Amino acid sequence: MPNKPTKKDRREATKAARFQAEQRAQKQRRMRFLYVGIGAAAFVALIVGIVLFSGSKPVNLSALNSAAKSAGCGSIQTFPNQGQTHVAQGTIVQYNSNPPTSGSHYQVIAGVVPAPTGVHTAPIQNEIQVHNLEHGHIGIQYAAALPTTVLNALETFARNHDTYVFLAPRPDLPAGVQLAFTRWTNLVDCASPTDAGTVVDFAQKFYDAYHGQGPEGGIPGTPIS
Repeated sequence: MPNKPTKKDRREATKAARFQAEQRAQKQRRMRFLYVGIGAAAFVALIVGIVLFSGSKPVNLSALNSAAKSAGCGSIQTFPNQGQTHVAQGTIVQYNSNPPTSGSHYQVIAGVVPAPTGVHTAPIQNEIQVHNLEHGHIGIQYAAALPTTVLNALETFARNHDTYVFLAPRPDLPAGVQLAFTRWTNLVDCASPTDAGTVVDFAQKFYDAYHGQGPEGGIPGTPIS
């Protein structure tokens, strides 16, 4: 007949059971922390992925449109994305805005496509400048009627931001439009940009909101010499 467990045996058994229970509890806590950590990391990765994929950042459109109005411009217009197919040099593409904001364009040609950034004295062909926008560049184009004080201020602005901004004349802007700002799929027309200070203030806000946000990400341009 087996010996009856002593009081000491029972204490040892209770102690062993308590130890095993604590070990199981610690393991469960570690697994919970592990799962929570994995979940948090996955969530952060998802957010980062969305931001990187979209190539965009939050923009206060109300503030931007208010600055545009103060500068004598209209609200920001958004046009359907016409894609970004490369076409042979010499092809003439029909765009859905003037100036263009997206669509087919010429392939990379050293010194020609994309256009050098900075201040230009001659118009930039549509099929060339769209490639700039694809790289996240900001276009500023003006009619002959633009006041000289405003043009001079914009030239200074473009030189100070000459890896992401191109400034150029555009004789065929729509009637009544003296100045236009473009980025990929967005356009701002200005009918009465008469005050250099408010125009440059809007240019800076537009630049801050959109430069480097093209579908190919931020690829700095080569400033014109």
